[in-house]
Order: sequence, then structure tokens, then C-alpha cells
Amino acid sequence: MPYLQFAFVCLVWSVSFLLMKKAAIVFSPAEVAFGRVVGGAAILAAIWLARDRQWSLRRADWAAMSVVVVAGCAWPYYIQPWVINRQGSAFMALMVSFVPLLTIAFSLALLRSPPTWRQGLGVLGALGCLVVLMVDGVRRSVPLEQLAFALTVPLGYAAANTAIRKWLTHVASVLLTGVSFVMTAAVLAPFAWTMPGPNVAVPVVADAAAAVATWRIAFWSLAVLGGVGTGVATYIFNHLVRRHGPLFAGMTTNVVPLGAVVWGWFDGEPISPSQFAAMLGILVMVSLVQYGGAARR
Repeated sequence: MPYLQFAFVCLVWSVSFLLMKKAAIVFSPAEVAFGRVVGGAAILAAIWLARDRQWSLRRADWAAMSVVVVAGCAWPYYIQPWVINRQGSAFMALMVSFVPLLTIAFSLALLRSPPTWRQGLGVLGALGCLVVLMVDGVRRSVPLEQLAFALTVPLGYAAANTAIRKWLTHVASVLLTGVSFVMTAAVLAPFAWTMPGPNVAVPVVADAAAAVATWRIAFWSLAVLGGVGTGVATYIFNHLVRRHGPLFAGMTTNVVPLGAVVWGWFDGEPISPSQFAAMLGILVMVSLVQYGGAARR
């Protein structure tokens, strides 16, 4: 079951980058971030109400929850569509792939849990393949500030994943994820209401019918991104972190770029033979890390 959950998260999150790209045509980054956490919170609230309805959060948990909200939700959910709108969905997905390496660093510092030789080899091998993938971004002369902002996303995710593993394993996944989304929505609401959307919706369409189609695609992209990509997938991901550790779960971010690059290719983003070869290498490295990873925990 953990491996099926792992595969589901990888599939959904690989599509999520393309959904962010479509939503960002009409909505501002703050609106995309706010919409996805509201949609995710609604789905998880229904799941929680239909299940045991137990409240396991304690007063001492709110400090760790603030790390999850700020580093793992509010900031990355805002900055990802901002970067995607400028560099494409595949580029942002490649940046997220640094999560496993950063997770190892946080685990060593906070969990005192060094990786096995096989896990370390797999993560470093995957990182080498990811360097090949990132060469395309360098060749396209990505501005330094956009690259720096993109790299803050995996840093935040790694910090949030490690905080969950260290301090919040006693909190049910559905409650942990749902409450973090509600808190994130409260943080993002002022920005979503005050920041203007992109000034591209009118110029890119030629008539009213095309305008309606553009808005419809953006709306449904955001709806699916919120309910499935943010709500259901993040709930399953946090469950994997709690049960099998942040490195096991975090390796999803080495598989997600494979799907994101493919989906981006279908949407007109280029893919080279070297990128394809590097992605196959990543699959091998992820298999090396994940084999037996769930069974040992």
C-alpha cells in the first residue's frame, strides 16, 4: 500500500505543475495559492467529519504547525505559480527535486537519523541526473532572482517534512493537513484579495467565446489542483511522512519532475534526449532508495 500511495502522489503532483501553469494565466500567484488551500481544506474537512473527528493537536504543537504552514504551504504555494508563469512548469518541478537532498540535511540536524549507504547513493545519483536536467534552465539564461526564489521551495518543503516527522507524528494526517491549509488560507487571504491578477487574459483572447474558454480552463485547473493535487495528495503524502519517514516520502519529488516534464512537453515545452536519459537515471536512483524503505519502518 505505501508504494501505491507513493505512485499516486507522484502522478497527481506531476500534473499539478501543469494545472498551476493554466491557472496562472488568469489568477495571480496569491489567488492560485489561496484557491488551492481552500479547495484542499474543503475536501479534508469532509474526510475528517466522515471519520473519527478526533482532535489530537495540542498547544505545544502550534510552533511546529507554524513551520509547516509558512515553509511547507504558504510560501511555496505562492512562489511556484510565480516562477511557472515565467519559466514553465517543468523548470519549477526540477527545482522541487532538491527536496530529498535537503531532507537528509535536516534529518541529520534534527532527527539524528543518517541515511543508509544505499539511500545516500540513490539521492546523490538522482542529484547528478537532476544537474543534467537543470543544464537546460541554465542554457535558457534563467534570471538569478527567479532561480533563487525557486530554490527556496524545496528548502521549505524539506523543513516542513522534517518538522512533521519530529514533532507531529501523533497528529492524524487528515487533521494535520486540513488545519495547516486553513491556517495557510488565513495567511494568504489578504494577499489574494489585494494583489492584482495577471494582465494577460484580455490580450491573449480574440473574442468572448475564447475568453470564456480561457477562464473555464483556469477555473477547473485551480479546482482540481485544490481538491486533488493539494487536498488528497498532500494528505497521503503527510501520512507517508508520519509512517515511513521524510526521506521515503520526499523521494516523490525525484519522480514528479519526470511526469511534469512529459506533461510540459505535451503542452509545448521542449524536451531533449539528454533530459530523457537523465529522467531514466532518476527512476533507477529512486528505486534504489525506495526498495524496502517502507518495510523497515
